[in-house]
Amino acid sequence: MRFPSYGQYSLDKSGNMLEVYATGAWTMPTTRAFVEELKILATSFDDQPWAALLDGRRWVLTTPECQKVLADAIVMCIENGLQRSGYVLDTGMVKRAQIERTHPNLQDHNQYPNYTRHYFEGYFAALKWLKSEGYTP
Repeated sequence: MRFPSYGQYSLDKSGNMLEVYATGAWTMPTTRAFVEELKILATSFDDQPWAALLDGRRWVLTTPECQKVLADAIVMCIENGLQRSGYVLDTGMVKRAQIERTHPNLQDHNQYPNYTRHYFEGYFAALKWLKSEGYTP
């Protein structure tokens, strides 16, 4: 199996949601570029509650160093109003295990009580859950 030499992403802010589409194997340069763009969008919600919908079905994996950068970025987003995250992943457990390492409540479940994360196998299931929570694109 051949993996791409680097990953790609797209970010789209609409309504009170941020949609993220991630593909390929992420290196540190890709991760840093993503986080820089994410910071700009996260602060543009003006501390109002917002949600993120991440489609990672075509995402491959990251290095442990990238995971730390992403975990810090998620905390930054929470501090800027992120309250719900819906992750769309395929059924394999490896991706989910890697994403779980970025969860800000991994060690202390009460650290960010207003933040909730759920995992889905389908995009529309995630969208439906976020809509039921009050978030729409």
